[in-house]
Parts: sequence; C-alpha cells; structure tokens
Amino acid sequence: MDNLLKGWVFFLFLLFFGCETNVDTELRYSCLGDCTENVDGEFSTLEDCESICDPKPNNIGLMVTVFLYENCPIAQYMCGPLRNTYRYFCDTLGHNMVFRGFSPNSLSTAGSLSNFVVKYDIPFAVTPDYSEENNEPGPYTQNYLPIVTPEVFVELNGELIYRGMIDNSYEALGDWSPPTEHYLFEVLTNVVNDQEIVYFETTAIGCFINY
Repeated sequence: MDNLLKGWVFFLFLLFFGCETNVDTELRYSCLGDCTENVDGEFSTLEDCESICDPKPNNIGLMVTVFLYENCPIAQYMCGPLRNTYRYFCDTLGHNMVFRGFSPNSLSTAGSLSNFVVKYDIPFAVTPDYSEENNEPGPYTQNYLPIVTPEVFVELNGELIYRGMIDNSYEALGDWSPPTEHYLFEVLTNVVNDQEIVYFETTAIGCFINY
C-alpha cells in the first residue's frame, strides 16, 4: 500500500507541476505508465515496479520521448535543440508536458548517462533502457522501436502524433546544415495552440540501434 501511495503521489506531482525534469534524482526503473522509483527505492527490478503499477499513459496529456546515446555525435549535437525546446515550452510558456530520454545502447550506464545529462545540460532525465539479462534493448525501446539515436516520439493523450527527427540539421550522415525545419518545436507549437493534429513522421538520421 505504501508503494502504491508513493506512485500516486509522484504521478500527481508530474500532473500539477509541469514538465518532468528529474535531473537531480537518478532514476533506476520506470513502468511504461506513470510509476517511477529512485535508485534507492523499493523496486529492485522493472518487474517489481510493474507488479504494483497500473500504467495510465492517457493521464499524461503530452509526452515527448527521445532515444539518445551519449557517444553518438548526432545525439550530442541534438541536445541543443532538445534543451531549447524544453525550456521554451516548459519554462517560458509553463506548459504541462513530460520529457523523458532513454538510451538503448548496451554500453550506457546510469553513471555515463548522468554525466551526459550534466555535460550537455539536458533538462530532463536520460536513463538506460537495455536488458543485460536478455542482451537486448529494454521495454521502452521495444515499445517504440526507434531506428536510430537520436529519434523522438510525441504522444498526445496516449496517441502517437509524431516520430522522427528533432530538426533537419542532419539529412544524411555527415551532412550537416543549418536547420530549416524544426519538427519537434513545430509539433508542440501546434498542440499548445490547439491546431488540428494529424500524425506524420520523418526519417531520423543518427546512430543505428542494434536489436
């Protein structure tokens, strides 16, 4: 009962206090819904978390999920546009949305990703999503099936409305140019301005994920 109460308290905090940052707290396990525990919390495995967690993705109106790898140069570069987008919508406009990041790479650790977050000033948590036991990417990666890092997914009321590039700075590997399309920023702008939302996707460019 105590664990369930803590899960609901955490969810209500996210619901009423804007974008999820969690930079100061190193996260260990998160259900695919709204249940999260700290590294020193009660959940020693993801299965333990899920066993008391009733995932409710529709309860979070707008969710941005991005897959990153700390040693991927394009992912490193895209931290700038990600950071700027987060700060504009969450800090400047004060909109309630969740940003979260995952690394599907077997070489990523909680420590290496914590350093990555600090070095590139990422204003939200980036956590490992790789199963050492099964030697494969973890549940978030298996759920969204990104092709590369970085790749972003935007959901509105539990429905996917965009996947692909953050912006079009890279339209091919090694081919950088100033962006002319800011896809993530534009999608979020349409949502907060109550524009008609039609699903679309772009082909993300980056470091391939091994499944």
